[in-house]
Amino acid sequence: MGNPMTRRLVRPHGRSGAATPLLRFLAGDHAEALAMAWPAPHGGFLALPAARRHAAAILLARDMDVEDIVRVVEYGKDGDVAKWLMHGQAPGGLLKVLARLGEILWDAADYDLFLSLFSDESTAQVLRHSEDIRPDQLQLLRRLPVLLRVPRIIRHIPARQGAADDLADAFRLSVRMRGIDQAASIARRWERAVSSARLFDMAAEDLQPPRFGDMLAPPDLPPAFFRVMDRKTLDQVALEFRNCLRDFTADIAAGRMAVYVLRDGVERAVLALRQDPAGWRLAEAKGKDNADLREETLRFIVGAVEQAGGRTGESSWQLARRLHEHVCDRCGPAYSPQRETWVEQLMLGALWD
Repeated sequence: MGNPMTRRLVRPHGRSGAATPLLRFLAGDHAEALAMAWPAPHGGFLALPAARRHAAAILLARDMDVEDIVRVVEYGKDGDVAKWLMHGQAPGGLLKVLARLGEILWDAADYDLFLSLFSDESTAQVLRHSEDIRPDQLQLLRRLPVLLRVPRIIRHIPARQGAADDLADAFRLSVRMRGIDQAASIARRWERAVSSARLFDMAAEDLQPPRFGDMLAPPDLPPAFFRVMDRKTLDQVALEFRNCLRDFTADIAAGRMAVYVLRDGVERAVLALRQDPAGWRLAEAKGKDNADLREETLRFIVGAVEQAGGRTGESSWQLARRLHEHVCDRCGPAYSPQRETWVEQLMLGALWD
């Protein structure tokens, strides 16, 4: 049935590329390419099962021979079509799952995400057991760690902004606190939740410290940084950067916060780390007058903190509270901060836990 290798796109000679209104309705942006492969009235394409129509749209977006695509989509065995779609691999059940994508063709980016997720066997198992699959469901799967991509967890994630991201963050922090060897055990426990409220409360519970009284020493950052160790230095740094660091004197003295100054770099910066059950966390990093730092400076700081054993992201206390708010009608809805960009994902600015 041909070879699923990348080839030059060849349009058949003597065929009209005009797409009928029906094809435009079903195919959207794929209509022109499909009309070149299956000319009006597009009977050969419209007669195909839904799975093969989706396969045709995916393959025609690649730099391949149109006649080969038409031949494999119309006459190839399911395994042959799967190999073309997955660049030589043939995961079981791909065509059966494609049949559950609906009658309307998807955007190319959604197809790319679908194939990427299907290439992971654990996620493919979830998709094989899904009756109807839509792009928003794939976005949910994409946001979750692989161990959480199971039906008994997915069905309890509310369709609220930030809920899936918060659950994913809670899982990563729980694994950080208990060790990577406990990841599967944590996921299995969460699978036993019988409701959204129980699932999210389980996640919040796992962010609590397993033992009380443990105090970690602040990270030992490289020589480009110096740590503020006394009140006189704190006063000097607060005056230089014109900020309110002196308001946190008690937290610094009690060992709940550590303050460092980046003295060697593109720009001087002051940073504050706070300790919570998931370890020392970069809570803030600013320039003079609380000015935002350049991204290259932030990346240098983050690299140094992570190399020294610290972390970035949400406070475990704030995250636990928001997990409850996602599923509590009395407390919610939870406010979910923007975190699409790398800088937003650092969750800086939360000095208080």
